[in-house]
Amino acid sequence: MTHVHDSDSSLFDHVTEQRLRRVLWAFYARATQDEQLGPVFEQIGPFPRGGWPVHIARLEGFWRAVTGGPSAYRGQPGPAHSGLGIGPAHFDRWLTLWEETLREELPATEADVLLRLARRMRPNLERFARASKDI
Repeated sequence: MTHVHDSDSSLFDHVTEQRLRRVLWAFYARATQDEQLGPVFEQIGPFPRGGWPVHIARLEGFWRAVTGGPSAYRGQPGPAHSGLGIGPAHFDRWLTLWEETLREELPATEADVLLRLARRMRPNLERFARASKDI
C-alpha cells in the first residue's frame, strides 16, 4: 500500500475518489486531443462495452488499487498496451501530460507520488508495447 503522510492512511485517502476521477478525466481529455497520443486513441476507436465512462471507471479501479484504495480491479495493464504501435516517445509524452495534469489537479505531495508511480510503471508497459512490435 502506498502511504503519503502518516502510516494509518493510504495515498488514496489523501488523493480522494473525487480528485482521482477528476485527474483521470482531465488527463484523457488532454491525451485524446494531443498531437502525438491522440492518433493512438483514434486507432483504438470507441472503447467496447460502454465507451469512455466504462474505460475511465476501469482506470479508476486500477489507480485505486495502486494507491491503496478500495478496488475490484483485476486487469492486466501491460498486455492492454500491446499492439498499439507505441514507443518511447509516446511514453515520454504520456508522462509529460500526466505530470501536467497532476500538478494542476492535486496538491504537490500527492502529485509527486502519483508521478513516481507512473514512472515506475513505464518500463513494464513499454516492454509489452515493444514486444508486440517485435512479433
